[in-house]
Amino acid sequence: MKYLIFDAGPIISLTMNGMLYVIEKLRKDFDGEFILTPQVKKEVVDRPMKIKKYKLEAIQVRDMIERGVFKMSSEIVQDKKLNEEVKRVLKVTGGVLRTVQTGEKIKIIHEGEVACLAFSNLCGVDNVIVIDERTTRMLTEAPQGLKEMMERKLHTPLKAELSLLDELKDFKFIRSAELLFVAYKKGLIPIKKSKDLLDALLYGVKFKGTAISSVEIEEMKKLV
Repeated sequence: MKYLIFDAGPIISLTMNGMLYVIEKLRKDFDGEFILTPQVKKEVVDRPMKIKKYKLEAIQVRDMIERGVFKMSSEIVQDKKLNEEVKRVLKVTGGVLRTVQTGEKIKIIHEGEVACLAFSNLCGVDNVIVIDERTTRMLTEAPQGLKEMMERKLHTPLKAELSLLDELKDFKFIRSAELLFVAYKKGLIPIKKSKDLLDALLYGVKFKGTAISSVEIEEMKKLV
């Protein structure tokens, strides 16, 4: 059994590109479950359901939950236990970066992303987190680079307690771009394969929020 744990970003990015159906096609070919936490469901279903502009997309994701394409994390880990782990991970990440001048803590990642990390910690099986946001990946893979990136973003010097992140080094991540790449290679996109199609798929999610560089995209295209 394996789990793909979805953050909100990839679902939103695929929806905006008309590619939400790819998740369902990949699920049929996957030996495991696609997981949503309550925190992510709030971002892709509960809140959008109250906004007419996004209601149709929310209904589509809700339907995928009801049909079992997505499995709620509560079927595996109790919400109470997950929430406790979310608070713990938030406390860890919240103490990593502070401003030099005032010592103010810098909020690095949001609750939905933290919930994915928390569930990954608790589920007890091999898992990969599907997340497009660069900050969360850098938090575990390149924390020094994260400090420098946040300094540029906030225009202020920061001090870092990177030792706090020692327990956050064993996560595995993929992005919506990799999902589309796999779907393309497996022939799950109902359009004739071509270099133009792959180029459009990868740049489509790049321009809808996926943190992937043009260099990475060109390297991926060479693998086909």
